[in-house]
Amino acid sequence: MEHILVAKNTVFQVLARGATAFVGFLVTIIVAKTFGVAGYGDFIKVTSFVAMFYLVVDFGLNAFFLQEEKANFKNLFYLRILLSACVFIAINIISYFLPFNGALNTGFSNSVKIGILFFSLTVFFQGAIYSASAIFQKNLNYYPYMLGVVIGSAVNLAAVFLFAFLNFSIFYIFLAFLISNFVSAFLLVFFTKEKIFPVLLDKIFSKKLLTRSIPLSLMLVFNLIYFRVDIFLLALLKGTTDVGVYGLSYKFFDFLIALPLFMSNAIYPILIKQKQNKELFFKNVGRYFLLFIIISVIVIIPFWFVSPLFKLISAGFYDSIVPFRILLLSLPFFFTTSFLQWVLITLQKQKYLMYVYVFSAFVNIVLNILFIPRFSYIASSTITVFSEALVFLFLSYKILTVKKISETE
Repeated sequence: MEHILVAKNTVFQVLARGATAFVGFLVTIIVAKTFGVAGYGDFIKVTSFVAMFYLVVDFGLNAFFLQEEKANFKNLFYLRILLSACVFIAINIISYFLPFNGALNTGFSNSVKIGILFFSLTVFFQGAIYSASAIFQKNLNYYPYMLGVVIGSAVNLAAVFLFAFLNFSIFYIFLAFLISNFVSAFLLVFFTKEKIFPVLLDKIFSKKLLTRSIPLSLMLVFNLIYFRVDIFLLALLKGTTDVGVYGLSYKFFDFLIALPLFMSNAIYPILIKQKQNKELFFKNVGRYFLLFIIISVIVIIPFWFVSPLFKLISAGFYDSIVPFRILLLSLPFFFTTSFLQWVLITLQKQKYLMYVYVFSAFVNIVLNILFIPRFSYIASSTITVFSEALVFLFLSYKILTVKKISETE
């Protein structure tokens, strides 16, 4: 029965992600054809920079909200809205000081910074979406989540197509994302059937949730830094065209690494229930680990051979094939570490996760700074593989150590 629930809810999440990926693919084609490689590069700068802060809005709150027997949705919802406001301010303060070199076309121009200001409003809607997803995860029912995301994606595609057809500026593309994010957020909160009025924010509960989430949130932040810093450094150290080429390959890779996240989301509530029975817990961890490995290999094969289709979007994106194939080699690591993170969170080892990602972020940043000037996006994609392999080794070691200790108790 548990395996059926995991499979069913994974499918719902995959369908939701499939819808956003399909829309993302079409939006990529529309933006690339309408604004060219350089214009798409600016689009990637804006969206990637803001997306770097989405995990700060997440803050790992859902993981501990689910562990609370008497948790009020209003507290989670309004705590995230407050957190989103802080993130919105931080994004725009940081973007204001980002450098730009007009002669080399590197860095973040004033128009890109305006785009960041506009697009950063999505953090509020993401906060609502994250909060609503906690209810679906708790109830082991991701069907409403899928429905809300699919409808929002359809709205996004329709708006982008309309604005591009009318030859509006790229800022209207960001407006399309704002509209679709609002639609998804509204629907998902509505589908939870939870009341959000009158406003309620329990200070004691919020402080408790934030305190418990700090190690995990720091882990997410450093995970995000090492996961997204390559595009940011490419924008600073190389031209906009390089950002566009790498951004396209990463766009598709980002879809693939979402699959293990969805599987892990479905498995996490089950892990919480089983953690008291150590023998059963680690037995199932081993089974799921093997499943993640098998699925990752299955995913690599077809995408390796279809990657030359990138050139159909635009001839300028032919160069995206190589970095995409390099990134594909990291899939077994991303699949397993996505699952192993939740295993360690279940075992209350989030501080260890934080230290691992702090170290990995440091290594990733240093390597990118050293090699991007010479090897550009080839360096970034290769360093991504190395960094995730490093994380895999650390997480595997810790889980094996905990398992060994539990067997001696």
